[in-house]
Amino acid sequence: MRLKISLTTSLLSSGEHILHLSNQGLLSLLNQKQLISPRIGLPKRVTIQEYARRMLERQGYKIILNHSAVKPCHWFREALMKGRTCYKHKFYGIPTWRCLQMTPTASFCNSQCIYCWRLNASDVPPRFRWKEVPDPDELWDDPEEIAKESIRVHRMLVQGYKGVKVFNREWLYEAEIPAHAAISLTGEPTLYPFLGELVSAYKKRGMTTFIVTNGTLPERLENLSTEPSQLYITVPAWEEKLYKRVARPLWPDAWQRLLKSLELLQSFSCPTVMRITLVRGLNMSNPEGYAKLVNKYNPTYVEPKSYTYVGYSRRRLPRDASPSHSEIKEFAKRLAEETGYKILSEAPESGIVLLSRLDKPIRLFPAR
Repeated sequence: MRLKISLTTSLLSSGEHILHLSNQGLLSLLNQKQLISPRIGLPKRVTIQEYARRMLERQGYKIILNHSAVKPCHWFREALMKGRTCYKHKFYGIPTWRCLQMTPTASFCNSQCIYCWRLNASDVPPRFRWKEVPDPDELWDDPEEIAKESIRVHRMLVQGYKGVKVFNREWLYEAEIPAHAAISLTGEPTLYPFLGELVSAYKKRGMTTFIVTNGTLPERLENLSTEPSQLYITVPAWEEKLYKRVARPLWPDAWQRLLKSLELLQSFSCPTVMRITLVRGLNMSNPEGYAKLVNKYNPTYVEPKSYTYVGYSRRRLPRDASPSHSEIKEFAKRLAEETGYKILSEAPESGIVLLSRLDKPIRLFPAR
């Protein structure tokens, strides 16, 4: 006798109908979607471990479905309350008050960067640690559902500003309809196997997208079904030994994987960014070494950026590891000399400088 199993099609495609499949039929269909392995039978779902979930919620993250999260950033609040906007608005025209900050991999990352604000599994006692990289056979949430739910939660969070005095009432109502999704926030987004489909889900809602990645899954970048509006790859070192000290990758071939991702930059039609996060006394030296990478891989932009002394990075680094903006600008000038890139703009309040071979940055939204 066959076991009957009911499954909503939202796990497999779109629609509200219920599929009634035999056990064998269900396994066959899931295998076609590359969601499970035939060796293990019914799939195990990717979920945030309970301790990590509690810590994320304590920090203000709103968990979406099983493994995603939304959290408005500091600059979202600054835009609504004071009219101050972030570097993405200054450089690329992204309306800060309409930016949705999200991640499809809230507690999952294959690196434990020493400067990262997030809680790494290595930051907690062994009994509380969680698996940082899900098994390839585990079942992930549907990208369409993630996009829809992240927008719903974002709109819910915006409601909290309606009872207070804001800088611009028009911006407040515009904030309810996000125009941009920053797929970064926390975790490594390319661990999510349907990242291109997630980009597509936002795109069909009229939204632009940025992906910020550590570059250790070049195969995911190479096979994205839909490109983001802009792709960031973080490069925290100019050579492997330093990279392992700064990024503390879980995979032994992470440096080689990063270089492979950098090789892919020229294959993207969207603008690309080499993000260099700089920590005083650790990786803020040898601009010539970084310049060699810039010259070899030719990103659209280079963004040297100051490490910020926030979150759990304060357990790993001293306060004076955060460089001043003048130091970042001096580093940027050295990069410009070595690469021929021009300094196009800067955001001292964020400790970031923008370089490019372009005469001006590509604005994704008209100036406001």
